[in-house]
Amino acid sequence: MNKRGRASAWLWTLLALLAIVAVGVAACGDDDDDDGGDEATKGFSEAGYKLAGFKEVTVDSGAAIKVGISSALSGDVKGLGEPIANAAELAGDGVTIKGHKIEFVREDDLCSPDGGTAAADRLIKAGVVAVVGPICSITTISPSATAPGNTNPARSEGPYVTFFRTTFSDAIQGPTQAKFAKEKLNAKTAYIVFDTDAYGTGLRDAFKAAFEKDGGKIVGKPEGFAKKTTDFKAIIANIKKEKPDLVYFSGFYAEATPFLKQLRAEADLKDTPFLTGDGPKNDELLKGAGEAAEGAYFSLPTPSQKGAAFDAFAKKYEEKTKKKAESGTYVAESFDAGTVIIKALEKVATDDGGKLKIDLKKLNEAIRDTVLEGASGTVDFGNNGDNLGGASTPVSLWQVKDGKFVEIK
Repeated sequence: MNKRGRASAWLWTLLALLAIVAVGVAACGDDDDDDGGDEATKGFSEAGYKLAGFKEVTVDSGAAIKVGISSALSGDVKGLGEPIANAAELAGDGVTIKGHKIEFVREDDLCSPDGGTAAADRLIKAGVVAVVGPICSITTISPSATAPGNTNPARSEGPYVTFFRTTFSDAIQGPTQAKFAKEKLNAKTAYIVFDTDAYGTGLRDAFKAAFEKDGGKIVGKPEGFAKKTTDFKAIIANIKKEKPDLVYFSGFYAEATPFLKQLRAEADLKDTPFLTGDGPKNDELLKGAGEAAEGAYFSLPTPSQKGAAFDAFAKKYEEKTKKKAESGTYVAESFDAGTVIIKALEKVATDDGGKLKIDLKKLNEAIRDTVLEGASGTVDFGNNGDNLGGASTPVSLWQVKDGKFVEIK
């Protein structure tokens, strides 16, 4: 089954993934969920484990230090993957370590287990010492990596000593959504529609548990849909019967776009609040859904985008891409993922007559010990690789107003 996970950028050593944030999107289901976790475990990380443990890497004189990027560069989540890859590359602009430049090597992981395995193989053959990405839960459920977008709690519950992520998990995002639904939207009942992949089921479970714990009621039976679904009329007919205070959607923008258009076409549901997570928060949804997206609510498991570090990054990002950094989900986290890798390399790389020696075990330890005041906020990894961060409100909330994403203060 092709199960797409939450987009997320991750740092990986050659041996394993170093998840930095959940860049992008990841599921929050527990380890017992039949959400493709076992299959995903065989993806990017298994290819990395083909290497005989941590080893020392030699970078020849005059050669660049190669850092990989595994992201969805094609397909229906390309709108998430491309900006994340662009942001990661910015971290290496103009940087040299003992006379060696940083070269980022991109690979398309297709947001799938097989794609993740193939991308890992290609990156290993290319000689990368670490990786930012992948952005999808299904590709990274087991690896240890520094990832900007992967939010699935399962990523940090296993024994992944090389797993780090710069974003916050859905274990935080789901309850924040539920609190917002109750306190700000006055929702007592909710109807859940979800993508049946790891991301969709994980965020569904996190929201449902928190909403019910807080006294809310889920009406009807949560309805799942497959990838590339475009006809939601049957689901919407069921929603119409239940007359919920809130429609909760857990999935990606490719499916959220037609769903929103069909939902708003129903007069009885035109004004029903629509709440979703980070997967649909993308400019492609604004373009595709048009007026139907107006008023929709979104959550993002990252703090508010502000501060001098973010402003400096945003300026660089706009100069390179001609787009606002605020329009890209997890781009700041991806930039920080790349920055953490570079700072760790600066600590452990040693010169050997013009050649560079990099001990991957020491690199992994340096990544774990790095504390960064970055574009996305404070990056500070706990023992399980999660970003402790220190943000009092690590989930930001957004609404579409006049065709733009506007943060709710």
